[in-house]
Amino acid sequence: MRIFNSSSGHLFRRVLRNMALRITLAAFAISAISYYYSYQRLQEEALIHLAKYIDARSQIESSLFINAEGNTRLVRDEFIRRYGLEQNTNASAAFDQLLRQDQDGMWRIKYELDDFEHRATIAILPTAKRTPEFKRQVVLAYDLLSQYGPAFSNNYYDTFIDLNISDANLMYLPQLNYARSGSVADFAETVEPEIIATPAANPQRTSQWTGIYYDKQALEWMVSIVTPIDYLGKYIGSVGQDVLLTQLIARTNTVNIPGTYNFIISRDGHLISHPNYMQQIQQQQGKFQVANSTTPLKELFAAIKTAQPLDRFIESQDQESWLGIAPIKSTNWIFVTVYPKKILQTKAAISASIILLLGMIALALELGLLAWVLKTDIIKPLTRLKNAIQALANGKTSTELDTHRDDEIGELARSFATMAQTVQSHRHHLEELVNERTQELASRNLQLQAANEALKYLNHEKNELLTIAAHDLKNPVASIQGMSVLLKDRLHEWPSEKIQNRLSGINQLAGRIQNIIGNLIDHNALETGSVRLVFAPIPIDTLIQDVMNEWQERLAHKQQQCHYQAHNLVLTADRSALWQVLDNLISNAVKYAPHESSIVISTERIGNLIEISVSDQGPGVAPHEMVLLFKKFSRLSARPTGGEHTTGLGLSISKRLIEAMNGEIRCESQFGHGARFIITLPMFIEIDHADTNAAVL
Repeated sequence: MRIFNSSSGHLFRRVLRNMALRITLAAFAISAISYYYSYQRLQEEALIHLAKYIDARSQIESSLFINAEGNTRLVRDEFIRRYGLEQNTNASAAFDQLLRQDQDGMWRIKYELDDFEHRATIAILPTAKRTPEFKRQVVLAYDLLSQYGPAFSNNYYDTFIDLNISDANLMYLPQLNYARSGSVADFAETVEPEIIATPAANPQRTSQWTGIYYDKQALEWMVSIVTPIDYLGKYIGSVGQDVLLTQLIARTNTVNIPGTYNFIISRDGHLISHPNYMQQIQQQQGKFQVANSTTPLKELFAAIKTAQPLDRFIESQDQESWLGIAPIKSTNWIFVTVYPKKILQTKAAISASIILLLGMIALALELGLLAWVLKTDIIKPLTRLKNAIQALANGKTSTELDTHRDDEIGELARSFATMAQTVQSHRHHLEELVNERTQELASRNLQLQAANEALKYLNHEKNELLTIAAHDLKNPVASIQGMSVLLKDRLHEWPSEKIQNRLSGINQLAGRIQNIIGNLIDHNALETGSVRLVFAPIPIDTLIQDVMNEWQERLAHKQQQCHYQAHNLVLTADRSALWQVLDNLISNAVKYAPHESSIVISTERIGNLIEISVSDQGPGVAPHEMVLLFKKFSRLSARPTGGEHTTGLGLSISKRLIEAMNGEIRCESQFGHGARFIITLPMFIEIDHADTNAAVL
């Protein structure tokens, strides 16, 4: 452009040069700030996404192992239950009918009965002592695996039971006849799944996971869960399942956030899965110890060990990556996602570069506009003034400007400078006022938000309290209503003593309502642990008999019976609270048990504790609903058999009251075969009487 080569003097070039320098510096500063802000924002978003991602992966990968542990415990419990019931039975005939000794000395299922695709297989060492008890164990294990094995086969490779370490190996594996595929030496070898179930290796008697291994027969990566089987403190064997890891390894190595990679490592440093080290893991038979290697994984594992239990991500030791960590539940494995910070740096750099490029384009446009403005509004007026002065110096006159133009331009410039300073001062003052008002409004807004959240919480507490009141007051009010109706109908038939007795019962229920209302008022104190319960020795037989008497009419209405055998036990608790808990448990039993069924209440001393159990013949609790049983407002799949109403609060209140009395409450249930609720409370004294009385309604 010709204006940049103008001969109008140094002012024009100096103004353009200074403005270009300042705008360039501002553009670079804005780009740097933009890079920092973009990096921080991208990092925050990435970490939030990473936390959600690893939590989701943890839940997905944990489900298979949690279910496997539950499966082995289910089979273990059923084995112990049946084993206890069959103590006096002789299984020798069934054993001899099922098995025979092969030429290699091993005892296996007879060929004509061997149906490994649908039933379990059996392999018994020649050295095993085939006692009647051992035969009963073999037949029972065979029946259990044949029954439960097919149900687990869709998700698990096999289900097995080992008796007396390796004396007998039973397995349900429809893909392979396991018993006939191995030799005496194969079955005599003591392997890890058999060792970790022994009392010496597992004194806690808990379910244990083996290390990973590559099965040459199945051509698959596997890991085994083993649960010990003990009866009355005596070691019998173990039940286990082999879990295929192929899909887990494939998901770990291939399904990831773009630009990242995943791996799984145990808490003791054994590498389970890694997209770059699967060959080394296989070469070391699943015993790849990261701490003893020279790979970069050694530093990553060292950083992982410093993480706290609730940490979801930490920095690597070289601070080049974020490590997302989440446990795979029921195992000692950790799922790890390595998120390089370079991904964020690249994105932030691209964002800053775009802003810088736009700044440079804006700079060029601004300089062009500035040059045009300077030429039009300043340089030309000054040139006319200079020409007029030169003309006067030459003795000439000029018609371009008046003679007073020099004074007007100078005064205008001085007036403008003064005005600019005044305007700038006022503008800064106005900005300060605006900032102060903005901060004040923000503070007020935060206060209003906090007050609104507090009101929401209080409203929720109020609704919860009203719901609990409606639930717990329903039973005594219904009893009062039933007694009053019965009293009204039989007023002219009953003697005065019986009427007085009913009126006394109504009075007791009214007093109970007052106690419930008092407990509900202290509901918040109960949750915070500040409720003052009155602990005293309570003869449990009398209390249970009193509670049963209150349910006489309701039991008769559904033609149900409630049985209790007194044992003259005394425990320490708050009478009103324990009454309310027993009333809730009997209420649930009456609601969900069918007509003409029995409800059994029993007590038992266990050391310094007393267990009170309420058992019914209702539908029981589904396994997946056990975790919801004692939560507030829980709605389960079971429905009352008499159309009764339930709010889902009774068991939640019972749990809080029992825990406030230093006790525990739990439920044992096999779905479809009733439920048994068990209360454990400290014992006060045991009254020893030779005779016990049985109460039946």
